[in-house]
Amino acid sequence: MRATRAVIDLNKLAHNAKLLSQKAQGREVMCIIKADAYGHGAVPVLHSLVEQGFYYFGVATLEEALELRRANREISILILGGISPEDIPLAYENQIHVAIHNLASLEVMENHGLRGLCHIKIDTGMHRVGFLPNDLPALAKRIVAIKPVGVFTHLARADEADKTSALKQVEAFRQAVVILESAGAEFEHVHFANSAAILGLDLSFSTLVRAGIALYGLNPSPEVTDRGLQPVMQLVSAISDIREIEELEGVSYSHRFVAEKQTRVATIPVGYADGYKRNMSTKVMVWINGELRPQIGRITMDQTMIDVTGLAVGVGDEVELMGRHVTADDLAVAADTINYEIVTNIGKRVRREYLERSHDAI
Repeated sequence: MRATRAVIDLNKLAHNAKLLSQKAQGREVMCIIKADAYGHGAVPVLHSLVEQGFYYFGVATLEEALELRRANREISILILGGISPEDIPLAYENQIHVAIHNLASLEVMENHGLRGLCHIKIDTGMHRVGFLPNDLPALAKRIVAIKPVGVFTHLARADEADKTSALKQVEAFRQAVVILESAGAEFEHVHFANSAAILGLDLSFSTLVRAGIALYGLNPSPEVTDRGLQPVMQLVSAISDIREIEELEGVSYSHRFVAEKQTRVATIPVGYADGYKRNMSTKVMVWINGELRPQIGRITMDQTMIDVTGLAVGVGDEVELMGRHVTADDLAVAADTINYEIVTNIGKRVRREYLERSHDAI
């Protein structure tokens, strides 16, 4: 079996969930497990969180929602993104909540006589999907008639130290809620807080928060962090081959690395098809036998090479590619991206290995 695997520690997932629940200060926590639980495995993560008492889950697509529904018939599921209007009846058949975000989705609700099981999406500044606040007075009676159970918006800049923009959006959202409630809407769920907002904003009038990236132990940004978070995923592999090369010999495609002296090169069975990105080449380190060692040469589709000169290692020795010593943030800097993309891009051929939750450890 291929040595490369993502180790998912469900104890750390439970720790993060508890921490975020505390920060929610009594508000309900919706656990966001879209994109295969940010690469961690949606169904195993779902089962672990249900065991901890979480009931509400957020996803991005109908396909993701149906996967969760097959795994559990009792939980509540909200599709946060806009889905094709023709798919709304299927969502309702499966008791899946949908986001009503434009006239087309509102008209489907009206034409099919659908009521409840929906959240109204308000665009307060993200400018992706959602009703504009100025359009609500004219639509309020129609929205009230479909009996939405929730209303929400998404903050574009909550992960910045300067909260001016986020607070402006929160106020715009509050005013939008007032318009709809004045028309007769009764919302069980009012929400704007993503992970960054949970960690860094007053949650004020909201009744629910959406725990995403922080649930997996990763900070929303370098400007919004919490030392209590524990990264849930490690990416590990093992040396598959070792060779000695001489001075002026090259490594990997195009020989972008040329040895300046006799060099010992170890090959690791991981590459860009696994999510170990090609543009990280020569910019990342790995942890092996108690030391950080540099990756050399271009990362290829299936394999990458590291310099182990002078290190007592052999074929089969474990290598930490991401974990305690090399973080997702380190890889994100090397790839000129964010930690979200690092974990969500870990490919399907990377085996997921789960460390089962110990109740004594939480």
